[in-house]
Amino acid sequence: IPPEAWPFIDLLFNITLAATGIWLAVTVFVMWRRSASNLTPVNAAARNRKVDPDFLSVDEKGRAEALQRGDQYEKDLAQKERDELRALKRENGPMTLSKRIAQFFSLFMSLFTLATMILGSIWQVTRMGDMMSSYSTPERIMAVIGNHPIAFTVATLVIVYHIYRFFVDRKWEAAA
Repeated sequence: IPPEAWPFIDLLFNITLAATGIWLAVTVFVMWRRSASNLTPVNAAARNRKVDPDFLSVDEKGRAEALQRGDQYEKDLAQKERDELRALKRENGPMTLSKRIAQFFSLFMSLFTLATMILGSIWQVTRMGDMMSSYSTPERIMAVIGNHPIAFTVATLVIVYHIYRFFVDRKWEAAA
């Protein structure tokens, strides 16, 4: 790729990202709006049926029964949790010194693992930044493939599978 083309490629990339972001935001907004309004989607309506939103008719008796069942379920669940906690305390007995030490080491190892992951991520980002500034584009691609062959293989298989399914299901005909 000639160096003069990179500004144009960067511009097209940014436009593509912006269009994708707008499309995603609009799609999520429409889905949330439909869900919040409890509207029947257009494609779910039958041929000779008047399409009415679901919220126009409310089953008051069914609603009251559902609320009552929900309250009873929560009471039963709370009682069950209390019973399980009491049984667990009886089974485990009082907290001994060895249990406290084991609990402390468990917490310490969890914090150590978290710190290792954070520092490893920072180091990896710094290393990738150095690699991106010193390699050409094909070398970058080859370095990423060489460093992560399993992830690259899985991603490639998923992409190939979706392309195959697109053509087998003839999705372009369904869109028209």
